[in-house]
Amino acid sequence: MALRPWSALAGAAGAAAISATLVTTLTFLFTAPGWEPSLGGFPFLSVVPGQFLIKDLPLLGIALWALGDALSDLRRG
Repeated sequence: MALRPWSALAGAAGAAAISATLVTTLTFLFTAPGWEPSLGGFPFLSVVPGQFLIKDLPLLGIALWALGDALSDLRRG
């Protein structure tokens, strides 16, 4: 993603790789221990694992935005 100012293709590849990594780590939120029955089964955002993993949600949004921006530049030529 750091190469995006010079190459839309490199930016798109980096953003896609980052997005895939973040989606993978976000799945740990649902498979890691820490589900709290008193909260209706919602994963309790304790320090471990919740708060460590939830940071990936806004980062995923940023990576997807960067991917869309790079792809739109590639389409324009």
